Amino acid sequence: MFFRQLENFVSQYRRLIVVLIAVFIIQIFESILLRFKYDLFTGGFLQPFSYKTISERLTFILFSLWFDLTLVGLLASIWFFVADRLNKYGQFIYYNFAALVVLMAGVWLAFKFKVLSYFSDTVNLQIVKNLGGGSLKEALLYVSNELVLFFGLIGITTVFLVFFISFLNKSAFVRRLETNTIKHKTYMGLLLFALVLTPVITLFVSNNDFLRYGLEKKTSYRLISSGLDRLSDFDFDGFGSFSYPKDKAIFNASNNPGAIDIPGNGIDEDGFLGDAVLTADANDTLAEITPQSGKHIVLIVLESARADLLDQKLNGYYVAPVLREIARTGSSIKYAYSHTGYTTTSIKAIFNRTLVKNNKKTSLIKFLQAAGYQVSIISGQDESFGDVASETGMKNKDVSYFDARTALDDRVFPSKEQGSLRLSEERVVKQFQTRINQADFSKPQFFYLNFQAAHFPYSHPKMTKRIFNNLIPRSDINEENKNWVAATYWNAIANADWAAGKVIESLKERNQLDNTTIVILGDHGESLFDDGFLGHGHAINDIQTKIPLIINDPAITVDEPIGQVDVAELAIRSALGKNNKWVNKDKTVFQWVGSLSQPALIAQVTQHGIRTIFDFRSEQFFFSDLKSWKSYKDALSDPVFKDRVIDLIHKWETLRWREYGAEKY
Repeated sequence: MFFRQLENFVSQYRRLIVVLIAVFIIQIFESILLRFKYDLFTGGFLQPFSYKTISERLTFILFSLWFDLTLVGLLASIWFFVADRLNKYGQFIYYNFAALVVLMAGVWLAFKFKVLSYFSDTVNLQIVKNLGGGSLKEALLYVSNELVLFFGLIGITTVFLVFFISFLNKSAFVRRLETNTIKHKTYMGLLLFALVLTPVITLFVSNNDFLRYGLEKKTSYRLISSGLDRLSDFDFDGFGSFSYPKDKAIFNASNNPGAIDIPGNGIDEDGFLGDAVLTADANDTLAEITPQSGKHIVLIVLESARADLLDQKLNGYYVAPVLREIARTGSSIKYAYSHTGYTTTSIKAIFNRTLVKNNKKTSLIKFLQAAGYQVSIISGQDESFGDVASETGMKNKDVSYFDARTALDDRVFPSKEQGSLRLSEERVVKQFQTRINQADFSKPQFFYLNFQAAHFPYSHPKMTKRIFNNLIPRSDINEENKNWVAATYWNAIANADWAAGKVIESLKERNQLDNTTIVILGDHGESLFDDGFLGHGHAINDIQTKIPLIINDPAITVDEPIGQVDVAELAIRSALGKNNKWVNKDKTVFQWVGSLSQPALIAQVTQHGIRTIFDFRSEQFFFSDLKSWKSYKDALSDPVFKDRVIDLIHKWETLRWREYGAEKY
């Protein structure tokens, strides 16, 4: 009796059941990959959101199932419609659908997650640096867990399908389905219900940063939201109402999230503050200095260096004694900031002294070469990544150039991809010592050095254990081990500090230290789970954007925030013995997350580190001095905040115009 009822039930709802089977297999496969490739359920490097509690995970899974069921159900309805027209009702109609959908999903996910591309630039899709080992053998061992996972899932799925086919071929019940022509009204009713409700759910998710972050990594959500977005793009400007960012003027093609607000045309293209008003450029005070010879200059950029490194101790020892001594006898700038959390934009800001391409400011290398300096580039990363070398003048005529691509055989990871190349601190120091022996110190010299020690995963197979012996493996990096992560990171900083010390020793040996201006700074900060994040570039706060800025010159007065665009002038003024007082109380440092054209966040830092942040996702402002969030409308209407709101938006619109608009209009 039970089996007869079960048979009737399966017969009645077989179309729904086959959809559920396909979704179940896809859900398991995709969820495991989301866990291992995005650290979605544990948190990881460059991870702004994660689902750690039971309720968060359950909520994510339920929404995930909804979009998978809707998409697969829609595909199934098309498949079954064709089968019905052909009077086909047999087992292979159902098996072929399930097998085809699972196969297509598997192939797509394998391609999407680049499961076999471990020698490109990612293991985690959000990580820019390669996380393999120092050799082919070590790299294979490093990724072996994920390779086993992938092939294991493929194997399990294959075995399941083989047994499933065998069962179908032997089942008398299945053979009876050949002539069963049930109308499947329940299936069609559920499908119509899902199609009606899905736009509402999609709109809700698109307005929720927390849910959207994870679901955007789901194929079903991306396809559905993109399709609905296109359908709602009534003015055909490329933006609708179901994706992010949204079109706030759905019937006005000139107003959309990607539009440049053209100043002076009376139209508010970007939807903020009416027509754009350009802010005036400050005078280029470096251009007022006649290029001339001065002290030698050594500019050292430390990857992912936090501003608190000078005071940090591990096992009773300061992690950066060399930098502490330079700061003690020279200057340490208290309020120094990166403009972004990204290496390429930071290096460009330092060398080009600007945040946009279209500018008339004198670049660092251009000034130095005009002043007769011999320029040497010695970098532990590939400076062609992001076109840094070409856009900053690092490969100008007569520049001595060395970076990670120059010494491929010495890379610490196996990948040759641009974003993955990295040299050890020992190799960069060795190259500096070689170059310094070649330099003619009767002429002024400029050396740029880049040390990559503190980049995620904060170690490499050959890294020296200077102050900590048990470096954390990549597979164990998570929030539960945040103290272990931090200790490994500070050991990396100790390696960078050691390298800076070797540079100073080399200058001393040639009696050039007293005639050299040394500037050391970070490209950006680094969160070590202390603010709920790991990495950089996804939040605007002091941990991720405040940087060390140390110079061996005590005659510097700084009462204003210093951005990376100011560092070149600071160094040149020191080398030339010029007045180096920075006391403009109205000075600001502009920051952003995302792209300048479509940022997630923008901010300005003013005197004493006071920051105003605008979140485009929620259209809210944060005022750090009051620790208060206010909506865009409320902040704009409040006389206490109005000027800060207007100034920040106008600065952003001005930068956008100079970057993208001035060359188009």
